[in-house]
Amino acid sequence: MDKIEKIRNIRQKALLVCIIAGVIFLMQPTLPRALPIVFFSIALVLVIWNSIGTFFYGKAAKLLQEKTNASYEKAMPYFDKAIKWGVNENCQIAAGTLMLQHGDMEKGREILEHLSKGNNPKTKDASKISLSMYWWMKGDLDKAIELSEKALENGCRDKNLYVNLCTYLLEKGDYKEYRKYIKDCNDKSLATPAILDLEAAYYMIQKDWKKAGTYLTSLFEKTTPAYKDPYLHKAMLSLHYGDWEGAVKALSEIKNMCTESNTSVYTIDEIETLISLIKDEDTRWGMLEVVDNTPEVLIKGDMPKVKKGVKKPETPFMPSFSEEAFDPTSTSISEDEESEDDERDVDTSLNDDDEEWIRKHSN
Repeated sequence: MDKIEKIRNIRQKALLVCIIAGVIFLMQPTLPRALPIVFFSIALVLVIWNSIGTFFYGKAAKLLQEKTNASYEKAMPYFDKAIKWGVNENCQIAAGTLMLQHGDMEKGREILEHLSKGNNPKTKDASKISLSMYWWMKGDLDKAIELSEKALENGCRDKNLYVNLCTYLLEKGDYKEYRKYIKDCNDKSLATPAILDLEAAYYMIQKDWKKAGTYLTSLFEKTTPAYKDPYLHKAMLSLHYGDWEGAVKALSEIKNMCTESNTSVYTIDEIETLISLIKDEDTRWGMLEVVDNTPEVLIKGDMPKVKKGVKKPETPFMPSFSEEAFDPTSTSISEDEESEDDERDVDTSLNDDDEEWIRKHSN
């Protein structure tokens, strides 16, 4: 990476020198007229050379607009070429992040680690936010949290930073810190659709299914998620209320709405396994038992250990979620609940920044 960056810097400096020299010689009528033409020609070659990386980056970005597994696979080599030919640091961060999510994780890590040690404070923090995902995927939650908190300490206030950090804390089971950063995120008006989903998962773990359902209802009313977690959580909510068809439908939607990613909670094959466990009358009650007793297993993306032959509980099921006595369009916590929790609820209104976030993270 250092060698590539040095060559790119040399090209840019050479381009500047050629342009300046060409202008100077052009202003000297006593000098041969061919000299400025030579320097301008060299400058033109350097402009084209410096644009090759941007050309490859543009091709990759165009492929991503198709939002299919095949298009992501085709885009990765172009991102690799863009990095080798040289692009600006913001493009490098985007390419490294997408490689982490959809391509060669180690290449993505290498790009982001290099940028995290650079001299530009903004790109250093931005690269740490994405780099934290690498350590999360490797199972090192402490390292992922450390990188995220360092970015926060440096004054970074990015929506993705809060989503990542809260994801790691929720998976670690550090609910006190999770609630602290959720409150901080809401106080700074940085809540995103992904925060709604995290809150749904949190309240499932707390066995507050009604509140979890409120957050999921709000999320699906405001947008159609293009990543797997909300559909999994929707299926878990359906299972909790004994709605087998609803659970299967929610999981089946993943195949049509979501692309595969290294960060996905489950692979498509694993989703099919979960669907089979729900459809099979010998295992469906065991699945419900896992969801009710240890919802964090599924939320973390672990394959559940389902007991066969678990019988239907003698106690009757609660009414279906849609029939419960609450307003499903409301996402506000009552004043009594707010004083008990000592925290603000998520702001679920989508502003222009939220719409931009959804557009950039629909993968």
